[in-house]
Amino acid sequence: MGEEEDAIWSGKPWIGPAVAVRTIGLIVGGFLIFAILTTLGLLTLPLLSVPLFVWALGLLTFAWFASVVGLLVMRASFTYVLRQSSIEVEQGIARKRNLVVSPSAFSELEVDQGIIGRLLNYGSLEVRSQGGQQLNLMLIRDPRGVSSRIRGVMTIPMVRIAKDERVVATPPRR
Repeated sequence: MGEEEDAIWSGKPWIGPAVAVRTIGLIVGGFLIFAILTTLGLLTLPLLSVPLFVWALGLLTFAWFASVVGLLVMRASFTYVLRQSSIEVEQGIARKRNLVVSPSAFSELEVDQGIIGRLLNYGSLEVRSQGGQQLNLMLIRDPRGVSSRIRGVMTIPMVRIAKDERVVATPPRR
């Protein structure tokens, strides 16, 4: 089977809700800043010949843009794949790193959802192996559904049958 054929589920971080929450947070923060500046009478106070409210608006816009760029980089950097024989996290853009946990090494699975995550049906999953390896799947759409798929694959006992090969010992050469 090819790599794509045995994939049960694959995904990338779902950044839509995070962008929405950050946008709403910055809008609310902007209203609070403008209310405070208005109350203190500093809204039109010039700073380097530019009114203070323009500086505040510029800083809020920059903060939002930096936040969204960070989320876009996260989305481009991570790919999650659940296969019949493992769960994999591929991370990186310029330099790729693959982390794999097989069913024989599977230990624990944790679903983490905050209030907003439960409302918008997204969250994070943490898969731990018996050897202490930890895979973090961040910003997953429908984390409970994905976790049940992972449990379905990772808790199936695997039996491997070794080939019966004869080993012929040869004496060491002198």
